[in-house]
Amino acid sequence: MASRSLNSIRKKIQFLRLNQRLAWRFFGGGRQDALVSMISTISIVGMMVAVSVLVLVLSVMNGFEQEFRDRILGMVPHARVWFEQPQLEADSLVERLEQEPGVISVLPFSDFKALATVGTQAQPILVQGTDIKRFKKIGHDYLVADATDIQREELGPGDVIVGAALAKKLGVRYGAHIRLMVVQAQALPADQYARNGGKRQRTKTSIHSLRVSGLLRTGTELDQSIALISLSEAVRIQGTNNAVQGVQLQFADVFAARSEAERVAIKYGLTGRLSDWTREYGNLYTAIQLSRQLVVLLLTSIIAVAVFNVFITLGMVVRHKRPEIAILRSMGVPQRHILQVFVWQGLLISVLGCCLGLALGCGLAWLAPSIVDLLQQSLGYEFLSTDIYPIDYLPSQILVGDLLLISGTALSMSLLGTLIPAWRAAQLKPASVLNGQDR
Repeated sequence: MASRSLNSIRKKIQFLRLNQRLAWRFFGGGRQDALVSMISTISIVGMMVAVSVLVLVLSVMNGFEQEFRDRILGMVPHARVWFEQPQLEADSLVERLEQEPGVISVLPFSDFKALATVGTQAQPILVQGTDIKRFKKIGHDYLVADATDIQREELGPGDVIVGAALAKKLGVRYGAHIRLMVVQAQALPADQYARNGGKRQRTKTSIHSLRVSGLLRTGTELDQSIALISLSEAVRIQGTNNAVQGVQLQFADVFAARSEAERVAIKYGLTGRLSDWTREYGNLYTAIQLSRQLVVLLLTSIIAVAVFNVFITLGMVVRHKRPEIAILRSMGVPQRHILQVFVWQGLLISVLGCCLGLALGCGLAWLAPSIVDLLQQSLGYEFLSTDIYPIDYLPSQILVGDLLLISGTALSMSLLGTLIPAWRAAQLKPASVLNGQDR
């Protein structure tokens, strides 16, 4: 029994090797079968292009999603809580909030809108008074300043940090001065309503000169319109006695920011207004996710076209190799082995195309950011501007899971696509083919 089983295994191995050799020979074609070699090569190239394009596109989409989480959501508050009444200071509250589980950082803030002017250039900006010492814990890597300014823990009177893109638009560098035009509404006493045309408020415009002591370069749309000053400077510019309007919170779980902020607000009796990052950036994140889903759909359709090429190729090979198939059948080769020969040939085309496509796609994904950056510098044209796109560079992240998904989908669909022509090859009748009756 043992010898029979061993002989059976040896025979199966021999037939397997024979099937693989025949598949390789049918694939190569030889000099007399240049047509077979050509169409096999075309199928390999088609699979390679499909796989490489998908790897590149998915890597870029992964890069955008990663940069959105790391840079944009890493800098902007995950949630904001406005106090019902502005406070003179909130250090004790901030220290207690920092001890809450899941809270990464807490920043007091006081912001207002202004018009920044330098010469004839003017840009609307959002000026945010904050605790710069605490801000540097999360934004230190994005601050660009000279050695003196960047080592200081606090901004001095009249100092401001502006976004790099905003500084470029205004044409300013370190040490330059910008003017802020601030329009404020002031409530009037009841006895002055009539003198003000019956209006309860009047506007007051003030102009303040600030020195640029640093730049904030995140490479995102945040650089377009943000300026940071100290809380004391915000008090001076706004002309109020209340410095802190609320607190900005960042959490370990960004997708639970709303519920976590509500929990913290209830615990500490913060009865003011609350908002989270989805209010400003939710549409952007949804767009990235939707684009990724569309790419997955594109993945299926492109690979389906490549598999169709393999299907056509095998059909032509079967038709071209009918005499050889008939001779093999006449020599006693079973139908299932003829079927396996062409399944092996189809998989050989798919595996070669898939491997070459993965290698090419990974290479393109790795080089794409450098190539785009080089083209921008050479042509002097900015393809990706934060005026339009969320970031000003092309990111790329290759994930092993995506490579497995692409290759697994390609090989699975190719296996299904090879079964029909392989089955037709196995069903050929040797006598009809050799007698010339089957054409």
